[in-house]
Amino acid sequence: MTFFSVLFALFAEQYIPVGKDHWIVRICRNWVKKVPNYFDTGEADSAKIAIAVLLIPPVMIVLGVHLWLIFNQPLFALIWNVTIVYFFMGFRQFSHHFTKIQELLNNRQIELARAELSAWVGPSLNTETLPESELVRHTLERSILAVHSHVFGVFFWFLVPIGPAGVVMYRLSLMAQENWKFGNASPILIDHINKWRYLIDWVPTRLTAIGFTIVGNFEKAVYAWRFHQKKWDNQSAAILIGTGGGALGVQLGEPLAQVNSLEAIQMAEEGVLPVQEYGMLPIAAHLASGASLVWRAVILWMILLAMLSVAIWI
Repeated sequence: MTFFSVLFALFAEQYIPVGKDHWIVRICRNWVKKVPNYFDTGEADSAKIAIAVLLIPPVMIVLGVHLWLIFNQPLFALIWNVTIVYFFMGFRQFSHHFTKIQELLNNRQIELARAELSAWVGPSLNTETLPESELVRHTLERSILAVHSHVFGVFFWFLVPIGPAGVVMYRLSLMAQENWKFGNASPILIDHINKWRYLIDWVPTRLTAIGFTIVGNFEKAVYAWRFHQKKWDNQSAAILIGTGGGALGVQLGEPLAQVNSLEAIQMAEEGVLPVQEYGMLPIAAHLASGASLVWRAVILWMILLAMLSVAIWI
């Protein structure tokens, strides 16, 4: 049932994508925004209560329906699973930005591509003076993080015993993290939701990175995983973007700082090789390679899921 639920949800999402203004998305967004208004007092205990209130009611409702259908109407349980994964996966919620930027760069419309990236990323990145290589770099980095949170992270939490309830818990947590840091949430609540996100994303992040490593350039992906994490402050983002860039053979992140002459001499005496950049500078053609990498990773995990399902049936 799990394999077919994911497969049907993927097909449905490709042909009838769930947009950012879909009524399900609006309900979730409003729920996320209202919780801090009633439960966030700026203290650690209230932050824990706010996160519990955010997650427990919807998770229990989805889990209760899921369990009742399994024991009473198995066919409708499949439909319920497909529906939850379909509404909460959101593959196409970001892919249209990626596709649009790719088309604009292929047509040499740099200014419009900058505007599209700015509309996607928001005020956190000034795109007005970005050269093409930086434009491609930020697009790839944003896409790698988005495909993990919208697809691979959802896959993982759907496979845990609570099934669709895990999907709801995961996506609501991510929506809260993204909304609360720009809303009226207190710093304590933002810190707690960041820690919670790191906890629930620890295993999915590494599984996604393993997928990129397998279907891409294995050597460069592993090297980036080991030595390029210092490029990013967030460890999860460092693992995902590092392995994604290594798998593509593209330099992502800010260039590594060069060691000075004294450090170079000391490292040479100790027989330690300096950490080096791997891969090419990003160009527009790498966007197509990035899309191909994602689909290869999706196919990989679908094959593994199918094999696991067959093993369980046998």
